[in-house]
Formats: sequence, structure tokens, C-alpha cells
Amino acid sequence: MGEEHCSCGHHHDHAHQHTPGELAGLRRKKEQLSMLQDNMREIQQLHDKIDGTLARVERENVGFILTQRKTLKELKKLAEKVLGKGKEPIFATLYAAERDYIENIEDIMHHAQILKRAGQGNVTPEVLSNMEKSLKAAEKAAK
Repeated sequence: MGEEHCSCGHHHDHAHQHTPGELAGLRRKKEQLSMLQDNMREIQQLHDKIDGTLARVERENVGFILTQRKTLKELKKLAEKVLGKGKEPIFATLYAAERDYIENIEDIMHHAQILKRAGQGNVTPEVLSNMEKSLKAAEKAAK
């Protein structure tokens, strides 16, 4: 006749009963989701820390973002652990977005390091070569 919510939270016919195994599986999934939410909050806190530092970077202190290397390393480890490197389909999109964020921050740090060295007068042929590569990569990315 009518449908109602059962203990799993889904709509089922009155005659539907979950087996103890199904209920245990649903509880495990709920616990895993809760753990994922907690871990994603931790990942977001690391984003906020990096982004907050990045917001305070100006021409005079371009190397300031380099203080977040440890935070970025922590973020990489946590993302790989929590999202399993995107091997599970459910985590693939989250992991891809996280990798994009991490790669962007790594690029920013790389450019900041070059600019910091150049600002300190440490312009070696290697620094000049890296600056040229960076400019070419930026031009290519902008197209």
C-alpha cells in the first residue's frame, strides 16, 4: 500500500525488511561517509591556510608563499590517503580536483622561488632558463 521510511532512511513498501547484513553494510557506508566528511573538512582547512598565505603575498614578499611547503606536503599526503589516489570511482573526481589545486600551488611556489631568487640578485643561467620556461608555459596555458 503506502511507502514509509525504514531504518535505512529510504522509502520502501511496508513488506520490506532489511537483513542484518544489509543494515550492517548501510551502517558501514554511513560511517565511511562521515569519515570522508571529516577528512574533507581537514583538507579544506589546509586549503584555507595556503590560500590565506597566498592572499598576503605581494611583490615585496613574493617568497612568503614558500612558507607553506610543509602544509602543501601535508595536503598531498592526506588527499592521497583519504581519496585513495582516485582509484575508487566515487573519489576520482574529488582526487582530480585536489590534484589540480596541488599542481597550481606547486606552480605558484615554483614561480615564487624564481622571482625570489631574481629579486635577491641570484640570477644564474639556471634561474634565467627556468624563468624562460615558466614564461613559455604561462603563455601556452593562457592560450
